[in-house]
Amino acid sequence: MYILEMMDKEFSDYKKIGIHLNQMMGSSSSIGAKRVRNVCVAFRAASEHNNRPGCLRALELLEHEYCYLKNKLHELFQLEQQRILAAGVRYPRQM
Repeated sequence: MYILEMMDKEFSDYKKIGIHLNQMMGSSSSIGAKRVRNVCVAFRAASEHNNRPGCLRALELLEHEYCYLKNKLHELFQLEQQRILAAGVRYPRQM
């Protein structure tokens, strides 16, 4: 994650962190990932107050929620693949 790299630079630019968090909030909102979005809101608030401990805690939570979401999406895609295979792919006959 790009945010992790930024955090390693000793919070040199909290505004950049906020910009990337806004992007992540928008992306997570668009797919219905409310838990990721909520952590981003808390992370952004901590970054706006230059709150290093708050940012670190939010980053830890964000990583957890991101991994949870990634695993759930992976399960969903696997189920969809199984559904497609079970239904059998039928192509129209070409004459």
